[in-house]
Amino acid sequence: MRSIINTSKGIGLRAEHIDELCTSSKHKDIDFLELAPENWMSIGGQRRESLKQIAEHYPLIAHGLTLSIGDGQPLNIEFIQQVARFLNEFDIDMYSDHLSMSRDKQGYLYDLLPIPRRKENISYLVDRIQCVQDIIQRPLILENISYYHDYGDEMPEGDFFSEIINRSDCKLLLDINNIYVNSHNQSYCPYEMLRALPSDSIAYYHIAGHLKDDNNFLLDTHGKSVQEEVVELAKYTFEVHGCKPLLLERDNNLPPLNELIEELCTIHGNILNQQHGLNKTSEGDYYA
Repeated sequence: MRSIINTSKGIGLRAEHIDELCTSSKHKDIDFLELAPENWMSIGGQRRESLKQIAEHYPLIAHGLTLSIGDGQPLNIEFIQQVARFLNEFDIDMYSDHLSMSRDKQGYLYDLLPIPRRKENISYLVDRIQCVQDIIQRPLILENISYYHDYGDEMPEGDFFSEIINRSDCKLLLDINNIYVNSHNQSYCPYEMLRALPSDSIAYYHIAGHLKDDNNFLLDTHGKSVQEEVVELAKYTFEVHGCKPLLLERDNNLPPLNELIEELCTIHGNILNQQHGLNKTSEGDYYA
């Protein structure tokens, strides 16, 4: 089976594509698949067998949705232990979730809410991250989320992430579309945020599409093709941090598998061509 290397490219494992992935030969342009462990950990029967079949052909990355590392509730140790068993069963080296909170005392909120980026919160987050890492016996990979409000008097996002990474030895899932969306909506410079991040700690990249509403506000929908502006920011990201595995996210309005793979190959090829000396757009064109 192929291993995941810095030039690898992949897509999310979605229910609409499972039958085709199971019945077709291994696709030469899919180097890995990403799945949400919450959707698979308690599943048996034919669906479980399908996942085992897929795992024989494609390396898997686990991208969680409900860790809620930044909330004020005790960590769900039983859930984390279940994740660890799932990772071991399917030989998954990389487990990511979001630097966010998605629970309160009432339970799960089914949304990813930003954490106040304040220095006094970092020790709390580091302790929780290290607890998770002790259980899963792997670095925890945390993604920068898209957000639509801030708390005021916060550290720059890049500095906040860098200090957490340095103190916890966790890794970063760098979502390029989220940086573009946030920089547009919050009017900050994406280049400064990107340059503040430690390259060696970036495990892999996400890229996705977004929607612009009538008020020129961007929504991170994962429901359409990736816009050229995001591809251009991805080229800059690769230039600054180097080549890392790239995952094309598409969660709704899914096209046929071959169309999704074609988009992935086009984006990946354009970015790698940039690495070989094509002219890049000026920094001022990347954000509003």
